[in-house]
Amino acid sequence: MIDPTSDIGEDVDESDAPTCHTCGKKIVTEPEHRVVSWIANGSAEHLHFCDDECREGWSGRRPER
Repeated sequence: MIDPTSDIGEDVDESDAPTCHTCGKKIVTEPEHRVVSWIANGSAEHLHFCDDECREGWSGRRPER
């Protein structure tokens, strides 16, 4: 997986691209890509969303780890 803080859009192979948490679409060249991050048990966690609509469709519940 690529660094979640990096720009997505150039030279990202679909097999390495993150997946939208809401719709499941691979995020390869999405200029509206969004990431939600938080700290859990001392480590950084994050969820990817392909755009604001998918981000707004998320319930806000973080996955159990």
